[in-house]
Amino acid sequence: MRRVRAADWQTLRDVRLRALADAPNAFGTVHSEAQARPDEWWRDWAERSASSSEQAMFLAWDDDEAVGIAGIFGDAGRFDVISMWTDPACRGRGVAGSLLEAALAFAKDTPVFLSVTENNDVARRLYERRGFVATGLVESLRSNPRLAIHELKLER
Repeated sequence: MRRVRAADWQTLRDVRLRALADAPNAFGTVHSEAQARPDEWWRDWAERSASSSEQAMFLAWDDDEAVGIAGIFGDAGRFDVISMWTDPACRGRGVAGSLLEAALAFAKDTPVFLSVTENNDVARRLYERRGFVATGLVESLRSNPRLAIHELKLER
């Protein structure tokens, strides 16, 4: 597992598209929206995710295949974990926990938040084991307004 490099843009794109196809109700972005983005968008995202102090994307690897993704963005006041996903064939092996830890390390001591879809109990248990607690903020999922997302904050 490592931070995305600018040269990883195609892998970043491919893993993100796999995540959106596998778990459409876990993300605010819809697969068709992400798939329509031009290569330049993905190159820019990878470049910023590789070099910025305000955002990072991480990929988990099984040999030379990317099997998970997580991101974080923010500033000195708040960071948000985004895009958490593990390939179904690799679930239960600690991949998500490692990705989450990488994102949290990037944020250092800054408050960290994330959102989890109401029916994603496995992810919510992972976050709660790591110390996240509900803030009480509940919103509609942008990609599927029939579902609610719950905001959690890391209690350090």
